[in-house]
Amino acid sequence: MKPGPLSLTTEERILLYLGDFRNMEERFELPFALTQKAIAFSVGIQRKHVSRYLDELVKDQLIQERKAHVEGQKQRMLAYYLAPTGWKRATDIKAHLGTLKVPVRVKGKVAEMSLQEIDAATSVRLTFSDIIREAMDVETLDMAHLEKIDERRKREMDETLTKIEAYTKAMLTAWQDGKVTATEQMLLQQLREHLAVSEAEHKRIEGNIMQRILQEEESEAKTYRDILRHAQDHGFDAKTKKLLIDLREVLDLDKEEAQEIEDDLGLKI
Repeated sequence: MKPGPLSLTTEERILLYLGDFRNMEERFELPFALTQKAIAFSVGIQRKHVSRYLDELVKDQLIQERKAHVEGQKQRMLAYYLAPTGWKRATDIKAHLGTLKVPVRVKGKVAEMSLQEIDAATSVRLTFSDIIREAMDVETLDMAHLEKIDERRKREMDETLTKIEAYTKAMLTAWQDGKVTATEQMLLQQLREHLAVSEAEHKRIEGNIMQRILQEEESEAKTYRDILRHAQDHGFDAKTKKLLIDLREVLDLDKEEAQEIEDDLGLKI
């Protein structure tokens, strides 16, 4: 397929997309739309390739990279927005696109329309980036297809979320006993490849699960320590000792960990 009038390089598509976000350098919390995952989705490139393009744009001082608090995310993430030189380049790209007319199919007929006319003719809000992405694989845009852009975005995001939830559930099961066997690692790897979970997403999920496991272990140890202190204040008898041994099992504390807590409190159960 011969390149159309809306053909842009990957770097130009990224700059054009980021041109819709102003004054980001002044914000403490940044929108999720500025993360690698969102940028890759919005400009139509694979997630595994996006960091290479972003690194080049940072190196060329066209965009800025910052590890920041991101809306809806517990951990800080890398986010990107235009540098002053990037703004000039993005503005030039928009000005160029504004002069172009492209073929659009409307109710079975093809007409030449500008990007502003295409946006005005749809009931959904379209950006230049939206139209460029839709035009990447077709010679003629279809107005009916453009009208369903929000519906398709929601479906794609729902499918992605379902895959991430399935992978997270499998990883939680594998880590349930505090360790992952070689067989479990192999099965997780196969599932990850089947669901097309990226390396970055895998590391994020694994990190969250490890943090959750550590928090649960700390909570269980604290509970046992608090109960021991209470029992220590009221004296031990055979029944109390039996209850404490049963409590270890309920809290899933191994004998060594329980022994360490008991020794720290100067107790012998």
